[in-house]
Amino acid sequence: MDSSFVFRLVKIDDVNELHDLLNNLPATERKYFHPHPFDVQTITEICSSTKDHYFVMEQNEKIIGYSFLRLFGYKTPSFGCCVRREYQGKGYGTLLTQETMNKAIELDYHKVILKVYKENKAALKIYENIGFIIVGKTDDKRQYKMEMNLSPKD
Repeated sequence: MDSSFVFRLVKIDDVNELHDLLNNLPATERKYFHPHPFDVQTITEICSSTKDHYFVMEQNEKIIGYSFLRLFGYKTPSFGCCVRREYQGKGYGTLLTQETMNKAIELDYHKVILKVYKENKAALKIYENIGFIIVGKTDDKRQYKMEMNLSPKD
């Protein structure tokens, strides 16, 4: 893994490249990662959002990863991420998750939540290694509910 990368907020100029990344995810990943529609209108709204936090990871000025902290009207953000196909399995998912959690701390969030499909073993391993713990299952029992406490230990 090349360690030179940029982690930053999305901007309106990212619409086309982010659209390309999301619409070219492998079918298996699209089965697990479907937080919102991948059409241009939705991505444009994301790239100009002020209520949630959307990020990209770039390498050599190319977007290779996407993550978010979405609030859905609550105080605890929900996390999700994906990495461009050719960068998967090389540690970028872990790096993107760590950078997003660092940003959550910087934004003064005390906890982050997520849902992950039970059979998505790669993502589950990343989340557990970063410090997320399983706190339950979704009603359909297909996904784990996980959370990570970001507050300093007293």
